[in-house]
Amino acid sequence: ASPRATALECREQAVSADETLRLLPEKPPQGWVKVDWRVTLDSGHNFRILMAEKNQADQFPKSPFSGRAGFQRNNLSLWISAVGTADSGVYRAEFEDTSGAITASCFRVSVWEPVRPPHLEQNVLHREQGWCNLSLVCAVHGADNVSYSWTCSGDPLGDPEPRSWVHLQVHDDDNLTVCSCNASNPVSWSVVSTDIVAACRAAASGLSNIIPWLAVAVFLGLALSVALAVVCYLKRKRGKASPGGLSLGLTWWLTGRAAMGGTETQVPSVHQPGAGFTILLVCCLTAGSHSAPQSPSLKKKRLDPALVSTAYVEVTSIAPVR
Repeated sequence: ASPRATALECREQAVSADETLRLLPEKPPQGWVKVDWRVTLDSGHNFRILMAEKNQADQFPKSPFSGRAGFQRNNLSLWISAVGTADSGVYRAEFEDTSGAITASCFRVSVWEPVRPPHLEQNVLHREQGWCNLSLVCAVHGADNVSYSWTCSGDPLGDPEPRSWVHLQVHDDDNLTVCSCNASNPVSWSVVSTDIVAACRAAASGLSNIIPWLAVAVFLGLALSVALAVVCYLKRKRGKASPGGLSLGLTWWLTGRAAMGGTETQVPSVHQPGAGFTILLVCCLTAGSHSAPQSPSLKKKRLDPALVSTAYVEVTSIAPVR
């Protein structure tokens, strides 16, 4: 390219991938006799796309644009079909007139992939006295140079800043409040929306379903702690009185059949259709002496009622956590 063409200010032009790029000189010369279209790609490679002369066939040198490029003589424009991101670069045209003067045109072309629908993530941060604080995060995975903007019906916090995330505060009594994330680049855009009031109510509902399970867990932990304390106490109390040593057992049963003192006990069913479900946990603490053969009188006293402890908890009609 000539020094004049190199110093020329280039016009910005964006195009979507897989579409046709059309470059039209702003002031096409009227008395041209020859034109030369060239490109310097962002990769650093230089190619001549085509050469054309009046009253002669267009010439297309071998290049990545072969079979995709064409020249419109009526307006002196260049077109390239099915462009891709690799076609981004600086395109120049040099028109020569009968006197040998050069008129140049320059285009800075950027090829963009269309914006795919963004992913919108909702995170409830805090709930207190009917107020819900939450954050929304919007992202288009695998895309570069994407701009984000937000719009919310009701304007809970006015006009959010143009970024990929936003913090909001809404009240449970608010009307339907919908927030939309608009992801865009110079050639396309895509929008995703969510009802933030519904998200806060769903989070509150999920928390209410978890609370009964937490209560059950605390109760079972307390029962187990008491049982272990009893084990330790009885072991210290009876350790010296049992020459053969004292054997203590702690057993938890969850429905089905379980052995208790040589007999089998049927634990009630854990599921009742249409009535949620029931959990039955049984904890049995047993103690016995493992010593040498004993007399019949001692065998009768092998299981001391004071060393048998049973704790159970029954939980009914708890809706499953969603």
